[in-house]
Amino acid sequence: MQYNPTGPDHIKESLISSIHSLIPRKKEFFINPDTSFSRTRKISLVQTMLFVMCAASENVDTEMTDFFGEEALPTASAMIQRRNQIKPEAFREIFLHFTQKMACLKTFNGYQLIGVDGSRINLPYNPSDPFSHISCIKGRKGINQVHLNSFYDLLNDTFLDAELQGIRELDEKIAFCRMLGRQKDSGRKQIFIADRGYASYNVLAHAIHNKQLFLIRVTETFARSICKGREHWLENVTEDEDMTVHIGRRKTKTNYQLQYYHYLPKNRRYDFIEPGSDDVEALRLRVLKFPVGENSYEYIVTDLPKYAFSMQTIKKLYHLRWNHEVAYRHLKYAGNMVHIHSLKRDFLFQEIYAKLIMYNFSSFVAASVGDNKKETEKYTYVLNHTQVQKNCIRFLSGRIKDAANMICRYMVPVRPGRKFKRNLRRQSADTLTYR
Repeated sequence: MQYNPTGPDHIKESLISSIHSLIPRKKEFFINPDTSFSRTRKISLVQTMLFVMCAASENVDTEMTDFFGEEALPTASAMIQRRNQIKPEAFREIFLHFTQKMACLKTFNGYQLIGVDGSRINLPYNPSDPFSHISCIKGRKGINQVHLNSFYDLLNDTFLDAELQGIRELDEKIAFCRMLGRQKDSGRKQIFIADRGYASYNVLAHAIHNKQLFLIRVTETFARSICKGREHWLENVTEDEDMTVHIGRRKTKTNYQLQYYHYLPKNRRYDFIEPGSDDVEALRLRVLKFPVGENSYEYIVTDLPKYAFSMQTIKKLYHLRWNHEVAYRHLKYAGNMVHIHSLKRDFLFQEIYAKLIMYNFSSFVAASVGDNKKETEKYTYVLNHTQVQKNCIRFLSGRIKDAANMICRYMVPVRPGRKFKRNLRRQSADTLTYR
């Protein structure tokens, strides 16, 4: 990470600079590198990519009018032709390149806290796409979804990496391992915080082999299975114990004499020992149990040392993971990820990565405004995240000039301790027919 943001205009220039960095690498990111964006056209490369980032919930023609204005308005067909010249990997490259240029301003005792989570994105109905279409209930029309796995900076409100999976190939643990591998040479001290859907010995082994710190919530069954043969394990209200778990692929007498030995059959993924091999690995883990309510407990597996991370600190760190859930809500609704403008798979990928770029751009702009809080006798007011994103879209498309001033006009009160019952309801994508 090279510099701190100094203002919205500077951040906008940095984003445009990242887009221009694609030009010398045409062979990697353009469909026809010899001809794509080689001549001056009505729609430039920067305008093409910014349009995809700024597109909201209206139809393409309306979005084009809002973005280009009346005088320089191209046709929707011209924009589609331009987008067809760009590979989806170009948007992913901009997402990574732009994010890595920004500074990590907030850390926890020098550690960057990274949340790990996934969320399904509803897409317009398209039964001809096997990547995203699935029939859940016999006799009913199917649905189209992709699964977005991501690394998210919990303190700086930015997405760091992402992996898209079709609904049929959904496997959060594999995505986690791939993204972990890409972070091992980051040069930063990081702690990865994940929910219980990521608990597996393969995930733990990947983090340990990469010398990465992790904190993963697990089920009670998983916590108890770590220490086989200890009938009274985890019967106390709180527990905090270090242990060594042995992993192997053979059911031999020698192996079962090892403390806490776990046999993994060939249908269980473990990337560091081949099925049938005599190799055994030892994983040093720390297992915690603590109450979170009446007759309700959390179970955590981590490799964070006791001398530096007490149980209270572990609780605090895991509680921060909820920021990731909130970020997904802002990304989908304020950031318009629920409003996809195409059925074509390459365009879907373009739009999803474009919305991630837009989210990070908004976070960097908000950070450049500073810790803008307003205190009253009753509440502390902070920036309205939804209005930050919407005004940053207007700023990037040129509809407003002073982004900092517009952002600071919208504040919301902080109400700590508020709780709401989660109401689950059926969701679907906005159809293209009426947009």
